[in-house]
Amino acid sequence: MEVFIYLLIIFAIILVLLRLKVDLGLTLIIASLAIGTFFFVNPYKIVFAFGNSIIEKDKSGSFVTLELIAILFLISLLEIVMRKSGAFDRLLGSIGFLIKDRRKVTAFFPVFLGTLPSAGGARFSAPLTEKAAEGLKLSAEKKSFINYWFRHIWEPVFPLYPGVIFAATLAHVTLGDLNKYQSVYFFVMLLLGWLIAFHGVPKLLRYADADKNSGQHILSLSEGIFPVIFIIAAVLFFQQPLLFSLFVVVVAQLFIYQINGKNLMKYLKEAFSINIVMMIIGVMFFKNMLQVSGAIEGIVEFFTVVKLPLTILLFVMPFTVGLLTGVVQAFVAITFPLLIPLITTGGTVSLPMLSFAFMSGYFGVLLSPVHLCYLLTCEYFKTDINRIYKYMLPAIPIMLVIGLLILKMKW
Repeated sequence: MEVFIYLLIIFAIILVLLRLKVDLGLTLIIASLAIGTFFFVNPYKIVFAFGNSIIEKDKSGSFVTLELIAILFLISLLEIVMRKSGAFDRLLGSIGFLIKDRRKVTAFFPVFLGTLPSAGGARFSAPLTEKAAEGLKLSAEKKSFINYWFRHIWEPVFPLYPGVIFAATLAHVTLGDLNKYQSVYFFVMLLLGWLIAFHGVPKLLRYADADKNSGQHILSLSEGIFPVIFIIAAVLFFQQPLLFSLFVVVVAQLFIYQINGKNLMKYLKEAFSINIVMMIIGVMFFKNMLQVSGAIEGIVEFFTVVKLPLTILLFVMPFTVGLLTGVVQAFVAITFPLLIPLITTGGTVSLPMLSFAFMSGYFGVLLSPVHLCYLLTCEYFKTDINRIYKYMLPAIPIMLVIGLLILKMKW
């Protein structure tokens, strides 16, 4: 019980500090130190966890944090080059030639770029979402919601996202079978996102340049969309690292638009953000402190001991770990080995229950104040993360009720 109370206090600290406009990175570092205090973590382990949050390596030997910082820097640099060169304006004008409703254009970019599974990928679509939303009279909070929500409709179903693949693998089921249920949530998320984002927003037609014919619009579309297509193709189909793919595209754009040395230095300075660097380090430090303190294991053990009804357990355990970590793979790896035996009968896993458990964890991830995409979106649009919840909170219970109905009908 103590573990549960301590974690509630830590989350309250995060929300209060953010409400007081304390820097995101500093907030997460303070919360990480609070974990160390509440759970009596050895000071040497705290120092090690902080150092590891900067130089941590993955299985391939890559420096996770440093690579992520470099990726976000290159994404920001690419956005600046394309914005300053006018490529964004031409791209949006051309898409407006094909898709007349500007609301659909605004939702299109996070949906499209959501097919690229990358940490912090919401930062990629944010400037395009902002540009497409011009004239729609949307608040910064609403634009943040659009960018964040529509990007994340894919993760429960898309076969290139590791979390859903991991869940299917642990349960020994095919992704196709699991997606019979996951796809319901996909379409509900899409529908709810549209209703919440654009309720009361009048249809606004995006005009195309009168002096351009369809051929010119296609050329402008190709110019703007090619860098994105190249990156997606390189990562998804040719298994190239995202960092390398971004670097190639950025260098190519610098040559194509003939960026001189003076402007390049200006763009490099604009692309670098110490706030984002601190935010990433803060997220990694928080994650490491949850591990070394034993907090995650403690909360899972707590829910196991209290003997909750199965349906509640399927929701609470993944949701809590998802909320704490903001990472899909984390709640799958930590809770599914415990939950899958409980939903297996005669060697067959209940797919509705498996899907319900996955989506419960995913709801926690979406609401997590340490979810990197959430933090980066709010950082870009300069919004308070607490103010985006008013758009997400109505959607989560609706999807939860739909999940319960699926379980009840045993579909």
